[in-house]
Amino acid sequence: MRRPMNTPVNGIERESKVLTFSALLTLLGRRSRQSIYDLMRRASSFPKSRQLGSEFSIGWLRTEVMQWLTSRPLVELNGLDAVERRRRAKRERVATDATFGADD
Repeated sequence: MRRPMNTPVNGIERESKVLTFSALLTLLGRRSRQSIYDLMRRASSFPKSRQLGSEFSIGWLRTEVMQWLTSRPLVELNGLDAVERRRRAKRERVATDATFGADD
C-alpha cells in the first residue's frame, strides 16, 4: 500500500506540493510567464523546474520556492515607493548634469 506524499518518513516530513506556472505567478506576484522564464535564466539561485508529464508541463516544489524567497535580501524603502525613488534619482542626475554643463 502506498503512503500519502506528505506523511513523515523516518521522522522527517516530506513536502511534495508542486506549484504550477499559474500558482508560481500568483505566489511571486508576477504578471507574465516571461518574467518567470527571465528568473530561470538570470537568477542562478532560482529553483529548477521539474517535468511533470509532457515535455511542456513543468512545476516547482513549493519548499524550494519558499526557501528561495526567504533567501532574498530585505528591502528598506524608507517610506518611498519605487516610482518616487526613480523620480528623485532622475532629478538628481539632471541637476548634476546642469551643474557640470554650466561651466562649459
